[in-house]
Amino acid sequence: MSGRVGAILLAAGQGRRLGHDKSVTSIAGQPVLSYGLRALLACGEVEKVVVTVRGDVLEEAKGWVKKECGAEETRVEVIVGGVERQDSVGEGLKALGAGVEWVVVHDAARVLLTRRLTERVLEEARKSGAAAAARKMSDTVREADGEGRIVKLIPREGLWRMETPQVVRVEVLRAGLERAKKEKRVVTDCLAVAELGGVKGVLVEAEDPNLKITVPSDWVLAEAWLKARGK
Repeated sequence: MSGRVGAILLAAGQGRRLGHDKSVTSIAGQPVLSYGLRALLACGEVEKVVVTVRGDVLEEAKGWVKKECGAEETRVEVIVGGVERQDSVGEGLKALGAGVEWVVVHDAARVLLTRRLTERVLEEARKSGAAAAARKMSDTVREADGEGRIVKLIPREGLWRMETPQVVRVEVLRAGLERAKKEKRVVTDCLAVAELGGVKGVLVEAEDPNLKITVPSDWVLAEAWLKARGK
């Protein structure tokens, strides 16, 4: 494998549905952002991790990194993220600097990230230019109108739920972000940005739980899994 690798851990979300900031709140004894950060640092190819947080928790997040990351602190930089997800990715790219060829982007709210999944997605991205963790749809899917009336049944074969980490060649990601900005598009994941940059990525099936904490019930479930892992 060739090409230097950096990572961006997105932790600047507002946490409106939870009622509190997700990044620095403790879950199973550690801040939410700590789990994704440690998984990314465990991946030997990742030279640097940029963590994007809200401005009001910047100093708290920096303090935790300085206290808890030990020698690995030199591989971490905490910055203020942007308004939209794509803005935070753009700020993260700037902080990574020149010389990085591949970037791993992960949502800090997915606290169950493993080194193995990161490495699998990175390996597939190197073959195609972009890749993302995803999960095959197992539920029945229906399209409905604004009032909940069923419009049609959508066959689930070939449908996937997008997850992170997502890995994209840096030049492709930059090109996609620039196009999104120029065309005033809001994109919700880095594979969509990669498509704007001219590359259709591949999906890597996530085999282990990779829940994203969005609502209070997710928090309870994620905490139970984290505690079980720690035993």
